Amino acid sequence: MNLYIESIEGGMYVAGIGKDNATSFLRDSYRNASVFQSITDIREQVSGQHFEKVYLKQNTPYDEMCGSEVNDEKLMIELDWR
Repeated sequence: MNLYIESIEGGMYVAGIGKDNATSFLRDSYRNASVFQSITDIREQVSGQHFEKVYLKQNTPYDEMCGSEVNDEKLMIELDWR
Protein backbone atom coordinates (compact mmCIF):
# COMPACT_ATOMS: atom_id res chain seq x y z
CA MET A 1 0.00 0.00 0.00
CA ASN A 2 1.01 3.59 -0.62
CA LEU A 3 0.40 6.75 1.38
CA TYR A 4 -0.95 9.76 -0.52
CA ILE A 5 -0.66 13.18 1.13
CA GLU A 6 -2.49 16.07 -0.48
CA SER A 7 -1.83 19.73 0.19
CA ILE A 8 -5.06 21.70 0.51
CA GLU A 9 -5.75 25.41 0.96
CA GLY A 10 -4.44 27.15 4.04
CA GLY A 11 -1.29 25.07 4.39
CA MET A 12 -3.20 22.01 5.56
CA TYR A 13 -2.94 18.37 4.47
CA VAL A 14 -5.16 15.32 4.14
CA ALA A 15 -3.82 11.79 3.76
CA GLY A 16 -5.13 8.56 2.36
CA ILE A 17 -3.93 5.02 1.83
CA GLY A 18 -4.35 2.90 -1.28
CA LYS A 19 -2.62 1.00 -4.04
CA ASP A 20 -2.94 3.33 -7.06
CA ASN A 21 -4.63 6.27 -5.32
CA ALA A 22 -6.07 7.17 -1.91
CA THR A 23 -9.08 4.92 -1.34
CA SER A 24 -9.18 5.12 2.47
CA PHE A 25 -8.52 8.47 4.16
CA LEU A 26 -7.11 8.88 7.65
CA ARG A 27 -10.06 9.74 9.91
CA ASP A 28 -10.60 11.36 13.29
CA SER A 29 -12.68 9.95 16.16
CA TYR A 30 -15.85 11.36 14.51
CA ARG A 31 -15.12 9.46 11.26
CA ASN A 32 -14.35 12.73 9.40
CA ALA A 33 -11.27 12.94 7.21
CA SER A 34 -8.42 14.14 9.42
CA VAL A 35 -6.80 17.44 8.50
CA PHE A 36 -3.14 17.88 9.42
CA GLN A 37 -1.07 21.04 9.88
CA SER A 38 2.17 19.43 8.70
CA ILE A 39 3.67 16.35 7.12
CA THR A 40 5.32 15.67 10.49
CA ASP A 41 1.84 15.38 12.04
CA ILE A 42 0.93 12.79 9.40
CA ARG A 43 4.17 10.90 10.06
CA GLU A 44 3.28 10.71 13.76
CA GLN A 45 -0.26 9.51 12.98
CA VAL A 46 0.98 6.60 10.82
CA SER A 47 4.12 5.74 12.81
CA GLY A 48 4.71 2.00 12.86
CA GLN A 49 3.01 1.46 9.49
CA HIS A 50 5.05 0.54 6.42
CA PHE A 51 4.28 2.00 3.00
CA GLU A 52 5.79 0.98 -0.33
CA LYS A 53 5.81 4.61 -1.48
CA VAL A 54 4.70 7.96 -0.11
CA TYR A 55 3.50 10.71 -2.45
CA LEU A 56 2.80 14.39 -1.94
CA LYS A 57 0.18 15.91 -4.26
CA GLN A 58 0.02 19.66 -4.68
CA ASN A 59 -2.30 21.89 -6.63
CA THR A 60 -0.31 24.38 -8.66
CA PRO A 61 -1.99 27.64 -9.69
CA TYR A 62 0.78 28.36 -12.23
CA ASP A 63 -1.33 27.85 -15.38
CA GLU A 64 -4.17 29.94 -14.00
CA MET A 65 -1.82 32.75 -12.92
CA CYS A 66 -0.25 32.88 -16.39
CA GLY A 67 -3.60 33.07 -18.14
CA SER A 68 -3.29 29.59 -19.62
CA GLU A 69 -6.01 26.99 -19.65
CA VAL A 70 -6.53 25.55 -16.17
CA ASN A 71 -5.05 22.07 -15.86
CA ASP A 72 -6.71 19.72 -13.34
CA GLU A 73 -3.56 17.62 -12.99
CA LYS A 74 -1.79 17.90 -9.67
CA LEU A 75 1.94 17.91 -9.11
CA MET A 76 2.85 14.59 -7.48
CA ILE A 77 6.22 14.08 -5.82
CA GLU A 78 7.50 10.87 -4.25
CA LEU A 79 8.81 11.54 -0.74
CA ASP A 80 11.73 9.82 0.98
CA TRP A 81 9.88 8.40 4.00
CA ARG A 82 12.73 6.62 5.79
